Amino acid sequence: MPITSKGSRCRTLVGRPCLLSSICQQKLLFYIFFVLVQSAVVYGALELQLDEGQPAGTIVGDISAGLPPGETATLYFISDHEGTGVGSDLHIDETTGIITTARRLDREERDHYSFIAVTMTGTTIQVSITVNDVNDHAPVFPKKKTVLKIPEHTAVGTRFSLDPATDADKDQLTTQGYTIREGNVGQTFRLETKRGANKILYLDLVVNGLLDREKRSSYTLVIEAFDGGSPRRIGSMAVEVTVTDINDHAPVFNQSRYHTIISESLPQGSSILQVFATDDDEGDNGLVLYEINRRQSDPDRYFVIDLKSGVITLNKPLDFELKRVHELVVQAKDNASQPEVTNTFVTIHVRDFNDNQPTMTIIFLSEDGSPRISEGAQPGQYVARISVTDPDYGEYANVNVSLEGGDGKFALTTKDSIIYLIYVDQLLDREERDSYDLRVMATDSGTPPLRAESSFTIQVTDVNDNPPLFDQQTYRQTIPEVVYPGSFVLQVTARDKDQGPNGDVRYSLLKGKNSRSDWFSIDPITGIITTATALDFESEPAPTVTVVATDGGRPPLSSTVKVDIVLQDVNDNTPVFSKSFYNASIKENTPAGTCFLE
Repeated sequence: MPITSKGSRCRTLVGRPCLLSSICQQKLLFYIFFVLVQSAVVYGALELQLDEGQPAGTIVGDISAGLPPGETATLYFISDHEGTGVGSDLHIDETTGIITTARRLDREERDHYSFIAVTMTGTTIQVSITVNDVNDHAPVFPKKKTVLKIPEHTAVGTRFSLDPATDADKDQLTTQGYTIREGNVGQTFRLETKRGANKILYLDLVVNGLLDREKRSSYTLVIEAFDGGSPRRIGSMAVEVTVTDINDHAPVFNQSRYHTIISESLPQGSSILQVFATDDDEGDNGLVLYEINRRQSDPDRYFVIDLKSGVITLNKPLDFELKRVHELVVQAKDNASQPEVTNTFVTIHVRDFNDNQPTMTIIFLSEDGSPRISEGAQPGQYVARISVTDPDYGEYANVNVSLEGGDGKFALTTKDSIIYLIYVDQLLDREERDSYDLRVMATDSGTPPLRAESSFTIQVTDVNDNPPLFDQQTYRQTIPEVVYPGSFVLQVTARDKDQGPNGDVRYSLLKGKNSRSDWFSIDPITGIITTATALDFESEPAPTVTVVATDGGRPPLSSTVKVDIVLQDVNDNTPVFSKSFYNASIKENTPAGTCFLE
């Protein structure tokens, strides 16, 4: 096997001048080496190993270790081929046979080197060097963030494939498993893995619990991949799960039955009343549309209803003598491909035009003119203004107005029997009851008396009068002293009876001089407490933190709870003498067993 040469002087493959180059020509040296190789007997293989990443100059081995017993060599000819990396990555001393690294070796670039060394006596040694793997790579996901859309009520056990993490290391140092580090509220998801023939550990996200968009519409999961090194290396990926809506809710009317009284002289096109229904779904699944069921009611189309607003209007003139009461069946259905339908009943009483009944005009005194009152309203605060008129004369014009419903929370007052005011009579509590059905009746003094009535629902709006309350008076958890930052400790939960922003709860840790709050962190939304830094049993075996739950009211209300965390000690400290040197004197003839130093 020929050696290579550069220029006019003979060189070994390691690029150093041959010792004979000063006394021979290139062709002569080629001939001598060719004769040596042709006559040489391969004695055996010298197998060497080296961990990757060692600094340049690290000794790999000695070629002389492959010589027959008792044989020595003062010069080696090195045979190598281009592209094997021996000449660029290794330094071979042709006089001593010592092999050292010329640079840091990377197993992921090249994991094996081999060459032949021939002595001047013709002995041939096949040298093989294996580069051992070390855990110098962490698992890496192809994307830092993945977005999934999963329909609500997806069956438990349904799996969704995720891009697996890859690790440039091999065997036990490659990816060994995955875990959901955070965001898995209610353990709604789990992970399953399978090792492929290509050694990649494939990953599936599996539905582990009920998905309900109306309760939780999204999850942000942090998935970690870890290898088998010690310490192990970790890579992470965020998975944004959006729970998409299905049509699992039907519209719900705010009343099961509606009542109104109209005059037979009411002009065509006049608005009579408005029905209202809500649907908890979103998009088209939650868009409510209204219609009158003509097969069950109003076949003559005296009334029509607006498809979107639910306002019922008069479609053609009424005749008291022909029909005094109209019963309508109104349907509310959503706009899904397979809609859900809900019915309500509307009773419309027609009064004779020739009999003048009292008329009422109700103006609600809220900011937007709707029937609502704050739960913080004090007794005596006005809710609505009612004006009553009767076109009749004499005694028939005397109108008596009364109020029904409200469970005693509201009352009616007047000074001139023309303007009436509904006011708060007792303290309200929205958390106890959020709406009251009221009916105002105006009755004249005729015989028989004529009566006008109006029914409406007063909505009690929320004020921030309830602080968040934790579900436990104190929390306690035991964890090992040595855990990674970000490790789960426990989850606290506080609930607020208020609604809207007044009932939105956020969590924080109370800072203090004697607190170890800097050891931990808390998710402001979920209340999950995790470690923020390394823990130390010796400095604080039982740290205590105070969690503050604050609602979104203005001003906000808050409450606190103590979390006691007990650390389990691990053997992470060596014994330490109080002094580095001890000196003692002892008298001769001191009896055995006498203590002379402590």
